Amino acid sequence: MPLNFRFRNGAHGYGLVTKTLHWLTVALLAAQFTVGYLMDDERGRGRGRGRGHGSGHGSGHGRGGDDFDRLDLLPVHVTLGVLILLVATARVAWRLGTDLPPWDERLGPVQRRIVHRTEQVLLASLFLVPGTGLALLLSGEDDLLWLHVSAHVLFFTALAAHLAMVLGKRLLPRML
Repeated sequence: MPLNFRFRNGAHGYGLVTKTLHWLTVALLAAQFTVGYLMDDERGRGRGRGRGHGSGHGSGHGRGGDDFDRLDLLPVHVTLGVLILLVATARVAWRLGTDLPPWDERLGPVQRRIVHRTEQVLLASLFLVPGTGLALLLSGEDDLLWLHVSAHVLFFTALAAHLAMVLGKRLLPRML
């Protein structure tokens, strides 16, 4: 019985594995950034890295009430970061083992270079953002906060460029 879908990328487009890894990454990132920003208190602090009592301790204090008083979000945030690192590693391994589908005809040479570079930055960010977050956590201080925030800026800049190209050229169906 033939399958109506293909696991690997090919002339037909992106395969099931690539699509699954892509959307799993999107879901993990959405959860990660949501949890990360919920960990902040009113002053943009409160991630529980040695600021003394009452600073939030990564439990979401200060963002509109006591919704997260009993829930410590730091372990969730760290777990999501580790999962993102694992999925990123799987994406790199899969990418090394399978070809990409042909370029969409709507993309010219300059746009193809932009898409390629943007995807490289996004993939690197899947390692950089959680990596700097873990380094920040292990340091116990805010000395590396600038690096973690810079990684966020890099990620969101690349994401904006990626979304602009995908939505502007109506390329989303290729990944569905």
